[in-house]
Amino acid sequence: MLRRSTRLVSQGYYDNEGLPIISYKEQLNRVFKSRSSRSSSCRSRAESTSYLERHKTSTRNIHNNIITNMDKNIKSYKDSKQKSDYDSESNTNRPSNSNEIGDSYRNDVNNTSSNRHRNSRFSTIFNQNVFYILFCIIVLCFGFPCREEFLLNKLNKETMTNFESQVNTLSEEILRLNKVLNSLQPVADTMPNFALESQDARVLLDRSSQTYSKKGGCAYLFGIFCKRTVHPWTVLRGGSPPTVGRCWPFEGGRGHLFIALSHPVYISHVTLGHISKNLSPTGTIRSAPKTFSVYGMNTLDDKETYLGTSQFDQDGDATQTFELPDHGTAVFKYVKLQVESNWGHPDYTCLYNFRVHGKLAEVTDR
Repeated sequence: MLRRSTRLVSQGYYDNEGLPIISYKEQLNRVFKSRSSRSSSCRSRAESTSYLERHKTSTRNIHNNIITNMDKNIKSYKDSKQKSDYDSESNTNRPSNSNEIGDSYRNDVNNTSSNRHRNSRFSTIFNQNVFYILFCIIVLCFGFPCREEFLLNKLNKETMTNFESQVNTLSEEILRLNKVLNSLQPVADTMPNFALESQDARVLLDRSSQTYSKKGGCAYLFGIFCKRTVHPWTVLRGGSPPTVGRCWPFEGGRGHLFIALSHPVYISHVTLGHISKNLSPTGTIRSAPKTFSVYGMNTLDDKETYLGTSQFDQDGDATQTFELPDHGTAVFKYVKLQVESNWGHPDYTCLYNFRVHGKLAEVTDR
C-alpha cells in the first residue's frame, strides 16, 4: 500500500478505499481542420455537454468524499482525545460532546498554522538580524578607515592652523626683538661708513703720523731678526666691538691720520672706537684719544676745512658717534683725524676704529 500524507488525509484527498481521488482527467483530442457541416458541429456540442456532466459528477463525488473523510478524521481525533484525557489526572476540562471536540480539533489546526506563521516570522527576523550583522561588519571594515582619514584630515587642518598662528606670533616676536636690538646696537652700525677698507677707502701714509715702535720690542725667529708690523689701515677695517690689542699706535699724545674716503660725501657724523675699561687688562684706557678734531678736503691741493672738535668719553661705550656741524653743500673726498690729546699715557695713543658717515654726493645730486 502506498504511503499516504496525513495532511492530504485530513483534507479528504483519499476515498474510502484509501485511493487518491482524481479531480480531473486529461483527454488527448486530436485537432482536425473544422469543416463547415452541421453534423460535425452537433457532434462537438454533444461531446462538450457530456464532458460537463461528467465533470460536475466527479466534482460532486470529490466534495462528498472530502466531507466523509473529515467526519472520519474528527471521529478518530475525538477517540484519541478522549483516551488521552481519560489517562490524565485532571478531568475537569474534558470535552463533553462532539461539537467541543471538533472545536478543539480546529483550534489545534489553527495553533499549527499559527506556529507555522510564528516560524516564518522568526525566520524573517533572523534574516534581518543577519543582514544587520553583515552591515555592521562592513561598516567596521570600511567605515573606520574613512572615519580615521576624515579625523586625520581634520587634525591636519587644525594642526596647520595652529602652526600658522604660532609662526605669525613668532614672526611678530622676532620683529619686536629686532627693533629692541636695533635700539641697543650702536648708532654707527645703522649708518653707512665711507671710511671702510673693504669699500676702497685707504690711508695716506705720507700724510699720517709715524707708527709707534717700542724700544727693545724686537724678537728673533730661527735666528732671523723680525719685528711685528702694525699698519694704520687697521683703523679702517671696522668691526664692533673693538678687539683688545688690534689698534694702530702713534707716538705721544698728539698725532693725525689722513684718510681717502671711498666716495665723495656730505659728512654728517664720525665714529671713534676704543676698548672699554671692562675689557682692558689694567682696568684703564689711558692710551685712548681724548680730544680730537676733524678736517675735510675735496682734493689734496685744497685747504683743510675744519669740521668740528669732540671729546671721547673714557667711561662711555666702546664705540661713540659724534655729530658734526652742517656745512651745507660742501663735498669731501679726504678726511684728516687730528688727535689733540689722550687720557694720560705718556708714550703712545691707540686708534682702534674710525668711521665717517654721511650721504653720498652722487646720489644726493641726482
